[in-house]
Amino acid sequence: MKNFVRNQWPILLVYFGILISLAVVIFIDFRSGAILLSLNVLLAFWFRLRLPDSKAGWLRIRRRRVDLTVLATLGIVLFILALVVPQGSK
Repeated sequence: MKNFVRNQWPILLVYFGILISLAVVIFIDFRSGAILLSLNVLLAFWFRLRLPDSKAGWLRIRRRRVDLTVLATLGIVLFILALVVPQGSK
């Protein structure tokens, strides 16, 4: 178990952030949770950009360029969509 956590810490940190952002969406505010979700995707992008392939763990799905393009696009689009969604009334 220790080796698994040591080898996969980047994706586990991103998963933890995604769980927190989903809890924020459910219990607090959609917009805040969506922004937090997009920031977690951008965190995955940053990890994939900075870590070598041997340390990236499960963040390494395809070639580096493809991974970076997909993560950056998804993170930026989610962030923009989170900002343009109208604020709901409570």
